[in-house]
Amino acid sequence: MDLWTGRVEDFDLLTGQARFGADLRAEGALWLGFVRSPVARAAIAGIDKSAAEALDGVVGVLTADDLDLITQPSVEGVTPVEISRPPLAQGSVAYVGEAVAAVVAANEAIAGDACELVEVEYQPLPPVPNLSTAAGEDAPLVHAQHGSNTVLAVPSGNPASIRAALDHADVTVTVSQHYPRVACSPIEGIAGLVVPDGDRAVIHINSQMPALTHEELANTLALADDQISVVVPPIGGGFGGKCWGENGLFAVAAQLALRLNCPMRFVQTRPENLLSMQARDQDQRLTLAADQHGTVTALEAEVSADVGGYAGMGAFEPLQTQRLIPGPYRIDQAAVSASAVMTNTVPTGPYRGPGRAEAIGLLERAMDELARALDLDPAEVRRRNLLRTQDFPRQTPGELVMDEADHLGALEQALELVGYQRLRTDQAARRDSGDTRLLGIGISCWADFTGRHEPCQPASARVTDDGRIEIDAGVAPIGQGMQSVITRLAADTLGLDSAAITAPTPDTGRFRSALGSFGSRSASLAGSSAVEVATSLRDRLTELAAERIEAAPADIELRPDATLGVRGTPTPGIPLADLAGTKVDAAFNQAQPTFPGGTHIAVVEVDTETGAVDLIRHVAVTDCGRLLNEVQASGQVQGGAVQGIGVALFEEMRYDADANPLTVSLADYLVPAASDVPAVETHFLGTPTDRNPLGAKGVAESGAIAAPPAVQNAIIDALSPLGVTHIDMPCTPERVWQALRAIQY
Repeated sequence: MDLWTGRVEDFDLLTGQARFGADLRAEGALWLGFVRSPVARAAIAGIDKSAAEALDGVVGVLTADDLDLITQPSVEGVTPVEISRPPLAQGSVAYVGEAVAAVVAANEAIAGDACELVEVEYQPLPPVPNLSTAAGEDAPLVHAQHGSNTVLAVPSGNPASIRAALDHADVTVTVSQHYPRVACSPIEGIAGLVVPDGDRAVIHINSQMPALTHEELANTLALADDQISVVVPPIGGGFGGKCWGENGLFAVAAQLALRLNCPMRFVQTRPENLLSMQARDQDQRLTLAADQHGTVTALEAEVSADVGGYAGMGAFEPLQTQRLIPGPYRIDQAAVSASAVMTNTVPTGPYRGPGRAEAIGLLERAMDELARALDLDPAEVRRRNLLRTQDFPRQTPGELVMDEADHLGALEQALELVGYQRLRTDQAARRDSGDTRLLGIGISCWADFTGRHEPCQPASARVTDDGRIEIDAGVAPIGQGMQSVITRLAADTLGLDSAAITAPTPDTGRFRSALGSFGSRSASLAGSSAVEVATSLRDRLTELAAERIEAAPADIELRPDATLGVRGTPTPGIPLADLAGTKVDAAFNQAQPTFPGGTHIAVVEVDTETGAVDLIRHVAVTDCGRLLNEVQASGQVQGGAVQGIGVALFEEMRYDADANPLTVSLADYLVPAASDVPAVETHFLGTPTDRNPLGAKGVAESGAIAAPPAVQNAIIDALSPLGVTHIDMPCTPERVWQALRAIQY
């Protein structure tokens, strides 16, 4: 059943009544700005604050030594404190853009002027600009106390048996790929307001993970858990970047707000956001072994991620790649080694499909190369290797258990929708005619695991004073419309009109277990917990009503008019308002992640004279289980696909040999405009999962995972008759032109 009846969020968003992080105000609030490092690696020899402090309107300039903040391990038990990002630099800097000092001023303009007046004496040290430098025998250490630039190195599989399979294979192909570093680039950076309340701090911040942010900030501030609360406003784009990043700067804001007993605002500028919210950046290589018919028998892969100047969530992304390979294919033998390495670039974090986009990007390039080596159609190679119904449930080499998805059905439907055979005929005709605009068709078959992180989803429900039902499922409002989904699921469970249900945005002071929105988990986990808690509330209300009416609970019904009465009798019921304050808690625990899948097909025209690429069609067929809301699911696929197309064609955070960033504004860092992409054609299959009561799987990250290799494969497909076999993303006109020039000489 489609739950689309209109989104409850939309009125406030469309009328401008919604208040995003940068819109929040409080009487007498001061502005917080940050002095940032212009060098990638240096010791801090001294900081002269005098000129900035003398500026009219400046309240104070503070460094790490002026604050009582405790650096937290970015990931408990994995990344020790010495390689975790401190709120403010402590004696040295590890990347361009690291926050060195905080300026408190009357307004944004004064804070900006004061930041420029703070004089920091840097003693430059040799930088580590990239993975190849970091791995060198005599490489400088980003953090000497750690003793290595490597954060983790994890093998998997049985390399010896895999090597034997490769040695005896009829054919092997090897693909080496650099998956580019990108910026999350949400429309709104990190932003918010801290309001002191006695010895408590109320922290309004646009975080995707309110419960984790609460814990991180409380620990950094050395405050008791109940001395802060994290309140999440509507969020102007998340994409994973607001799970981590510079949320820690709000510890600075909170401590200063408490010291000064004054509200404190902080809003990232666009350059600050580009220099703090980065992801991907992985070197990877994969070898496939296959028989003469194109059946893959084994694979071996090596992936290494550049996690930047401090090890955070980005250090886990190569492990995600490791776990997802071999994706949607029936490949029983796989060995994948994964490592995370520090450099003097911006610390990386999650971005829509972290680690999993890299896995599918690598696999799909290799499948195309296998097809080319065997002179088979790329669709046929995939057809021969995709998982079938009888293969499920399937234990992956990454020790997860896949549930069923119709991978072959998605491929066949996508081929039919795009008119695959007709396109191949058109392609051949263009090649034969000598046309300089060549046609390319790229296929990307994908699988993903969703709802894996924090699989236990708490929820709370209560009756408000006006007789409405408030459902707290802890979902961060990142534009995905989950308030509407939660409201409708609860209404259907309770038999009430949606207008009787509210689903407020997270506030850890009200609901401490507000986990948030990440990892394509909201519909399947938060939606299921909303059903669980609504069921528990209904049961509790019928018990209370039964006591008042002196009837058996089994005879009590919750009526559509929001009253409780004896079933089958005309007697007026007890209004819900009479039971105000009734509250229940529940949780849904999904033991294994769900595995959606599907196929994207991209069609491009490549101008062989200029290198320009025109994406003319993009078809996406997705099996994400039961669709709760097709309109919203389509929007998620389309948005993710556009971001993936950006990775394939435009987007890359670039650094020079001294680790200076070269793409620090939207004039240099290119995100796709509406005119750059065609309408993404979305279609759905529905193989329900049995892992949650809704039968739903995650969908939000699928487009960002599947689209890049579809576009990249299409470009190489267009140019392969000319001898081009690989172009790293982004496939800019310059890179395409250079690849064409290279085969001519």
